[in-house]
Amino acid sequence: MKSSNLLEILIIIIVISILSWITFNQFNLAKAKSRDVDRRANLNEVAKAIRLYYADYGELPSDEIINSLWGKPWIDNGYTYMAKVPKENFLNKEFCYQASADGKTFTFFAELENKSDVDCKKIEQICNNQSYCFINKLESVVIKI
Repeated sequence: MKSSNLLEILIIIIVISILSWITFNQFNLAKAKSRDVDRRANLNEVAKAIRLYYADYGELPSDEIINSLWGKPWIDNGYTYMAKVPKENFLNKEFCYQASADGKTFTFFAELENKSDVDCKKIEQICNNQSYCFINKLESVVIKI
């Protein structure tokens, strides 16, 4: 085999390696973004259940109640608000819920994998002595027009 053939094969291997590395990184980024979308959707589902609770009781559930339910059913006085409250399945940091002092708003905290996401705040967000990059502040009452 000529040395030029070896050089050509070596260049082809290097190009394939670079393309494989780029593809692998983009695939992992796409998976992380997908899991972040799933996190947001899960928190929106919990928000709907919290609004139902607010409609029933006229107040938000306590932080302790919601933060103890991640991954468990939410049943109150025989009524099932959620068969299973979603939980964080990939990261080692569970979601966090905080009701405001005024009883009108509540906030969800989550960690996003994609740190370049515009919703992943650069300032530290604290809930239950843990820091999070994503917060979603919601109203307890849906205003109907």
